[in-house]
Amino acid sequence: MSSLPCQSRRHFLGDLAVAGLSYGTLSSLLAGCSSSTNHSPYDRCGQSQSPIGKPGLGMPGPFPGRVIEVGHAGAVSQGRRDPVVVRHMVEEGMARLVPEAESAIDAWRFFFQKGDRIGIKVVPVAMEIRPGANQKYDGPVVDLKRPGSISSYELIHAVTEGLVASGIRISDIMVFERYRDQFVTAGYREMLPDGAHWECASAFAGNVQLEIDGQKRGERRHRNVAGYDRDVFREMAYCLPPPAHDPTDDRRFRSHLTNILTKKVDKVICLPVLKDHRSAGITMALKNMSHGFVNNVARSHISRELNQCQTFIPAAVSLDPTRDKCVLQILDGLVATYEGGPGTWNPTFATWEYNSLLFATDPVAMDHVGWEILDAKRAQEGWPSVQKMGLDSVAKKPDDRSRVPSTEGFHMRQPQHVPLAATLGLGVFERNRIDHRRVTMA
Repeated sequence: MSSLPCQSRRHFLGDLAVAGLSYGTLSSLLAGCSSSTNHSPYDRCGQSQSPIGKPGLGMPGPFPGRVIEVGHAGAVSQGRRDPVVVRHMVEEGMARLVPEAESAIDAWRFFFQKGDRIGIKVVPVAMEIRPGANQKYDGPVVDLKRPGSISSYELIHAVTEGLVASGIRISDIMVFERYRDQFVTAGYREMLPDGAHWECASAFAGNVQLEIDGQKRGERRHRNVAGYDRDVFREMAYCLPPPAHDPTDDRRFRSHLTNILTKKVDKVICLPVLKDHRSAGITMALKNMSHGFVNNVARSHISRELNQCQTFIPAAVSLDPTRDKCVLQILDGLVATYEGGPGTWNPTFATWEYNSLLFATDPVAMDHVGWEILDAKRAQEGWPSVQKMGLDSVAKKPDDRSRVPSTEGFHMRQPQHVPLAATLGLGVFERNRIDHRRVTMA
């Protein structure tokens, strides 16, 4: 398999951005790129210079293709999660994910040992804004009892309780997200488990985020902002058009990995949400890591003609700190989004109480299963599958005379990032190799 030096990747990807990537090309493109530095345990292309974590825990982890789904009809009622039910679901899912585990604590100890610094990655996008909320206030704008289709507070607490019961110190647990403003407005600061701490990669959400420190130039500096590692990044040959990105600024081609991943945690538990997405098709495990861990992400869907999510997502997730440290995925399907994702600003935004949690070490297999769940719900509600959506689609919703594409922002949605990620060794995509086991609790 051929490899490319870091300095040539920009021009090579420039051609591929137009023509599209074959599976083999994407794999060879990202193989073997290295350039050592003295500032990070990883080189600037993300290659590890020393063993990280427990051998075999890096993606796709010790259970490639294995997805455990735990459902409970009483998990959610009118948007309110039941913390006791959610805790039992987490215990059941963890014990079943690890075949040799005799209990949930055994399962937690399989992944995590005393002294590990654990990051818990949450998703605040799709929060339901409560009526009359002041979104400029530095505090929650959601109903904390019914926050919407986001990583559930109850799930965070259940995960934290499991870690602590297995011997992890609460002071070694960090709950984090990419944008501080969204983390705060989604209520996570108020709902943080006692003794845990929090950080975010950047101070604000927005299209143009090139500052390595994660702050917004010219504005006051915010606390709990970790910023990005200048030595660990993925370079890809597309950017936003002027004036958003300065044509003389080389940073526009780079997406740097947050310091949270490279310097502040040893292992990560990701809590993505079961949702569709206007440009990526779906946003679950893979997109949570790609767009949740690096800066300069808006360039992955520049315009209707230039939707680069299919290549951006696997390229970003394949950075070694992410591959090494993201050892557990728990997909939050308690309140899921089947149309109009990722957020409530889309006119067709619609959720349902799916009442399930899915557990995996393999993000590709998890996303494939989640994709099937979304398509089944969409069919039930009269919507086309996610891959048939977009401005080029001619599908119609039965109870609506207007064309569905009028609500779309791109010519096509691109869930191709899921099989492409498999070609980089991030997981299993072939359906006949995926072991999806559903457990229904009383």
